Amino acid sequence: MFRYEEADESLVEVFLNVVESFFPMYQNLKFKLMFDTKKRVKGGKVVLSSVELASEKVKFFSKDNIAVEGYDYIVTVDKKAWEVSANTKDRERLIRHEMRHVFIDEKGKPKIVGHEIEDFYAEIEANKDNPEWARRLTILVEDIYEQERELTKEAKTQGV
Repeated sequence: MFRYEEADESLVEVFLNVVESFFPMYQNLKFKLMFDTKKRVKGGKVVLSSVELASEKVKFFSKDNIAVEGYDYIVTVDKKAWEVSANTKDRERLIRHEMRHVFIDEKGKPKIVGHEIEDFYAEIEANKDNPEWARRLTILVEDIYEQERELTKEAKTQGV
């Protein structure tokens, strides 16, 4: 069993809607969308989603008829976070947040940017209807992983 899974139709649909609505300048970029089936932690917090720049090696291996020059970015979404997202709005928030890290420099080269002040203002404005969405979703996903860990531990103890 692989750790990563292909994006399903729901992820692709939300991604395309977010790019079209909020980031039309990135419609010509090539994104690989995938789910992570294992818990990722950074800075003591569960990572709900991430975006990374595709390496030259990934670009080479991903070139084909669809992504002729290979992928520019890889978007990874925690599968549990996606499945338990209460609504499409939370799913859009996940993708929109990651897309704020995408940047094309003055030479047309894809880059990744960190959390900038402008990003915080844009996120606050975009999420004013539910400013605690990320915290709520993170807690829920952490609880699910913890429950699974306890069940696994219990099954091992019982010899199952």
